[in-house]
Amino acid sequence: MRLRSFGLALAPALLCVNLVQADPQANYLLHCGGCHLENGEGTLPEVPDLRHDLDWLAQTAEGRSYLTRVPGASQVPLSDQKLADIYNWMFDVFYPPHSNIPPFSGEEIARTRGLPLWDPLSARKALLSDRKEVTQAKEESQNQ
Repeated sequence: MRLRSFGLALAPALLCVNLVQADPQANYLLHCGGCHLENGEGTLPEVPDLRHDLDWLAQTAEGRSYLTRVPGASQVPLSDQKLADIYNWMFDVFYPPHSNIPPFSGEEIARTRGLPLWDPLSARKALLSDRKEVTQAKEESQNQ
Protein backbone atom coordinates (compact mmCIF):
# COMPACT_ATOMS: atom_id res chain seq x y z
CA MET A 1 0.00 0.00 0.00
CA ARG A 2 2.81 2.43 0.87
CA LEU A 3 4.56 1.72 -2.41
CA ARG A 4 1.40 2.47 -4.38
CA SER A 5 0.90 5.76 -2.48
CA PHE A 6 4.49 6.72 -3.15
CA GLY A 7 4.03 6.01 -6.85
CA LEU A 8 0.91 8.16 -7.00
CA ALA A 9 2.69 10.97 -5.19
CA LEU A 10 5.64 10.76 -7.57
CA ALA A 11 3.56 10.79 -10.78
CA PRO A 12 3.00 14.60 -10.92
CA ALA A 13 6.71 15.23 -10.38
CA LEU A 14 7.62 12.89 -13.24
CA LEU A 15 5.07 14.59 -15.47
CA CYS A 16 6.64 17.97 -14.70
CA VAL A 17 10.12 16.65 -15.53
CA ASN A 18 8.86 15.40 -18.90
CA LEU A 19 7.24 18.75 -19.66
CA VAL A 20 10.42 20.66 -18.80
CA GLN A 21 12.53 18.37 -20.98
CA ALA A 22 10.23 18.95 -23.94
CA ASP A 23 10.27 22.77 -23.76
CA PRO A 24 13.07 24.50 -25.74
CA GLN A 25 13.06 27.58 -23.50
CA ALA A 26 13.42 25.45 -20.37
CA ASN A 27 16.19 23.41 -22.02
CA TYR A 28 17.95 26.64 -23.01
CA LEU A 29 17.78 27.91 -19.43
CA LEU A 30 18.98 24.57 -18.02
CA HIS A 31 21.77 23.87 -20.48
CA CYS A 32 22.79 27.20 -22.05
CA GLY A 33 21.66 29.98 -19.71
CA GLY A 34 24.44 29.41 -17.21
CA CYS A 35 26.96 30.88 -19.65
CA HIS A 36 24.80 32.81 -22.12
CA LEU A 37 22.40 34.07 -19.46
CA GLU A 38 18.63 34.18 -19.76
CA ASN A 39 18.68 36.90 -22.41
CA GLY A 40 21.45 35.40 -24.59
CA GLU A 41 24.13 37.76 -23.33
CA GLY A 42 27.62 36.31 -23.08
CA THR A 43 31.00 37.46 -21.83
CA LEU A 44 33.25 38.02 -24.82
CA PRO A 45 35.50 36.61 -26.06
CA GLU A 46 35.01 33.25 -24.35
CA VAL A 47 31.19 33.22 -24.34
CA PRO A 48 29.65 34.94 -27.35
CA ASP A 49 26.50 37.02 -27.11
CA LEU A 50 23.81 34.97 -28.85
CA ARG A 51 21.93 38.13 -29.81
CA HIS A 52 24.70 39.04 -32.27
CA ASP A 53 26.02 37.07 -35.25
CA LEU A 54 23.91 33.97 -34.63
CA ASP A 55 21.65 35.00 -37.51
CA TRP A 56 24.61 35.42 -39.84
CA LEU A 57 26.26 32.18 -38.76
CA ALA A 58 23.01 30.28 -39.33
CA GLN A 59 22.93 31.48 -42.96
CA THR A 60 26.10 29.64 -44.02
CA ALA A 61 27.03 25.95 -44.01
CA GLU A 62 30.27 26.69 -42.16
CA GLY A 63 28.47 28.79 -39.56
CA ARG A 64 25.78 26.17 -39.01
CA SER A 65 28.45 23.51 -38.55
CA TYR A 66 30.24 25.78 -36.07
CA LEU A 67 27.03 26.25 -34.07
CA THR A 68 26.49 22.50 -33.71
CA ARG A 69 30.12 21.82 -32.81
CA VAL A 70 30.83 24.38 -30.07
CA PRO A 71 31.49 22.63 -26.75
CA GLY A 72 28.17 23.52 -25.11
CA ALA A 73 26.14 22.26 -28.07
CA SER A 74 28.21 19.23 -28.99
CA GLN A 75 28.27 17.94 -25.42
CA VAL A 76 24.82 18.87 -24.09
CA PRO A 77 22.95 15.76 -22.86
CA LEU A 78 19.96 16.31 -25.17
CA SER A 79 18.87 14.63 -28.38
CA ASP A 80 19.79 16.15 -31.71
CA GLN A 81 16.17 17.22 -32.21
CA LYS A 82 15.97 18.89 -28.79
CA LEU A 83 19.17 20.82 -29.59
CA ALA A 84 17.65 21.84 -32.93
CA ASP A 85 14.56 22.99 -31.05
CA ILE A 86 16.73 25.17 -28.77
CA TYR A 87 18.44 26.82 -31.76
CA ASN A 88 15.11 27.42 -33.48
CA TRP A 89 13.70 28.89 -30.25
CA MET A 90 16.74 31.21 -30.00
CA PHE A 91 16.21 32.38 -33.59
CA ASP A 92 12.56 33.17 -32.78
CA VAL A 93 13.34 35.00 -29.52
CA PHE A 94 16.63 36.80 -30.18
CA TYR A 95 16.05 37.85 -33.82
CA PRO A 96 13.29 39.73 -35.61
CA PRO A 97 10.78 37.70 -37.63
CA HIS A 98 12.14 38.98 -40.96
CA SER A 99 15.60 37.50 -40.28
CA ASN A 100 14.77 34.49 -42.48
CA ILE A 101 17.01 32.12 -40.55
CA PRO A 102 16.61 28.57 -41.87
CA PRO A 103 15.51 26.30 -39.01
CA PHE A 104 17.73 23.48 -37.81
CA SER A 105 16.55 19.89 -37.94
CA GLY A 106 17.67 17.04 -35.74
CA GLU A 107 19.18 15.35 -38.80
CA GLU A 108 21.31 18.40 -39.58
CA ILE A 109 22.54 18.57 -35.98
CA ALA A 110 23.41 14.85 -36.05
CA ARG A 111 25.65 15.24 -39.13
CA THR A 112 28.18 17.57 -37.46
CA ARG A 113 27.60 17.49 -33.72
CA GLY A 114 29.88 14.49 -33.19
CA LEU A 115 32.89 16.51 -34.42
CA PRO A 116 33.46 18.93 -31.52
CA LEU A 117 35.60 22.03 -31.97
CA TRP A 118 38.77 21.97 -29.92
CA ASP A 119 39.39 25.67 -30.42
CA PRO A 120 36.02 27.39 -30.80
CA LEU A 121 37.47 30.88 -30.29
CA SER A 122 39.76 30.54 -33.32
CA ALA A 123 36.98 29.01 -35.40
CA ARG A 124 34.62 31.83 -34.52
CA LYS A 125 37.29 34.44 -35.24
CA ALA A 126 37.89 32.92 -38.69
CA LEU A 127 34.16 32.86 -39.47
CA LEU A 128 33.73 36.47 -38.40
CA SER A 129 36.79 37.48 -40.42
CA ASP A 130 35.22 35.81 -43.47
CA ARG A 131 32.03 37.73 -42.78
CA LYS A 132 33.92 41.01 -42.64
CA GLU A 133 35.59 40.28 -45.99
CA VAL A 134 32.25 39.36 -47.62
CA THR A 135 30.60 42.49 -46.25
CA GLN A 136 33.45 44.70 -47.49
CA ALA A 137 33.35 43.13 -50.95
CA LYS A 138 29.56 43.70 -51.16
CA GLU A 139 29.94 47.32 -50.13
CA GLU A 140 32.70 47.90 -52.69
CA SER A 141 30.65 46.35 -55.51
CA GLN A 142 27.61 48.47 -54.56
CA ASN A 143 29.69 51.65 -54.59
CA GLN A 144 31.01 51.04 -58.10
